[in-house]
Amino acid sequence: MSDKRILYLISRENVSAPGVMQSQVLDLLAEEKIQDPSSKIVLLNLPSLPIFLKHIKKIKNVKKFCREAGITLFIFPIIPIGQSFMPKWAIPFFLIQTVPLAIFFSLMYRINLIHSRSYLASLLAYFVKKITGIKFIFDTRSIYLKEAETHGIWKKSEADYRFWEGLEKNMFRSADKVVVLASEKDAYIKERVPTADISLIPSPVKVTDFAMPQIKRAKGRKILGIAEKFVFTYSGSLGGLHSADFIASFYSRVSKHVPNPHFLIATQSNPRGIISSLEKLGIRETDYTVLKNPALGDFLPLADVGIHVYPDVPIAPYVSSVKLPEYCASAIPTIVTSNMVSMAKLVREKHFGVVVDNFEPKHIRDKIQKLVKEHSLMGKKAFKLANTYFSVKVCAQKYLEIYNGLLKKTNA
Repeated sequence: MSDKRILYLISRENVSAPGVMQSQVLDLLAEEKIQDPSSKIVLLNLPSLPIFLKHIKKIKNVKKFCREAGITLFIFPIIPIGQSFMPKWAIPFFLIQTVPLAIFFSLMYRINLIHSRSYLASLLAYFVKKITGIKFIFDTRSIYLKEAETHGIWKKSEADYRFWEGLEKNMFRSADKVVVLASEKDAYIKERVPTADISLIPSPVKVTDFAMPQIKRAKGRKILGIAEKFVFTYSGSLGGLHSADFIASFYSRVSKHVPNPHFLIATQSNPRGIISSLEKLGIRETDYTVLKNPALGDFLPLADVGIHVYPDVPIAPYVSSVKLPEYCASAIPTIVTSNMVSMAKLVREKHFGVVVDNFEPKHIRDKIQKLVKEHSLMGKKAFKLANTYFSVKVCAQKYLEIYNGLLKKTNA
């Protein structure tokens, strides 16, 4: 009989938002319940009020999903004081709104372990542990300070940056387990707190969502007019870190080295930017397709290769987005840039794509020729990796092992 009573914390993000929350939170927790039906999982979501209102119509579907999965869900919107990169003066206002709720539900459900997603939720869990002694897992996702640097929010010399440096170290020390998505994040934490207990669990993917029979794939490609083309795809947001100009320019460079290239783009962002960028590069309207919020399982497997690239920004070495698992589940190789150190290392080790080290034409030509030559084998290796490494079943099992290990220490 399981004695796991888990409080899963999300703060400022909205579990009702489409996309990442479904695959990275809801599917994961549902799989944990499948593998350990007697465990108790309470999902406490504390989204900022504007984000809550933006997706309020979707809450009904999320409640239904959680009810059917056996997950207890509570959503309490909070007033967003300060930016997502929270200045130190805003932290007390954040904690006043959130700590009482977390403690209340911890006591109500006799919670014995908190699993906190990202930095702000882990800041909350850190203070709850100080008050109640309940152990917590710091599931880092991205690296907060590197994101702040990348977005130009803080410089290293600024007081808020230095404050968060100290707070981050204290959170790493206090956490009973730190979970990272990629290898460079492990190194980042060890450099700051050598004694931190770290586990690497990648972004999960529900592989069955991307299963597509060859007959359906051929039909889908024919409908889009790409049956005879070599199709590159990009999936995700556009703007900010994901510059439309950079992505369009990268596609322009790599597509020159294959016959009949086509660019298939799935995004929740306004597509005008990427369309304008492609047109400036002389890429014809017939040579790209942009779809707004398609079902990715019906979209990505139509492609031949996925693009997952970053410009040279501070966060690049630590990046580990959901794109890579989704491309792998779609059985397509991936092109990554070498500045994405964690992802480049994985691609090189598992041989399911190519790493572009520079933008010299000969280098890119050689990499794309290798990709085309080994395309079938790379696709098979990508799909194998999706099942053995990125699969939500594998990731859920790893989290359950962490839960069991921490609770075993508590009960010893």
